[in-house]
Amino acid sequence: MKKFSVLLMILAIVCALFADKIDMAVKGNKKVKKVIVVFSVGVLLVCTIAIVASILA
Repeated sequence: MKKFSVLLMILAIVCALFADKIDMAVKGNKKVKKVIVVFSVGVLLVCTIAIVASILA
């Protein structure tokens, strides 16, 4: 579970870093960028909670 969470966190960070380029590619007028960033932050929070819970358990 830890490895999967870390993989998801890495993918979320990469998506957040390239959100501007993805938005330009689909011509989303900054709307797609906002959606990508919000989902990336959500994934980071959920995965962080899962990792901390598995360490404390």
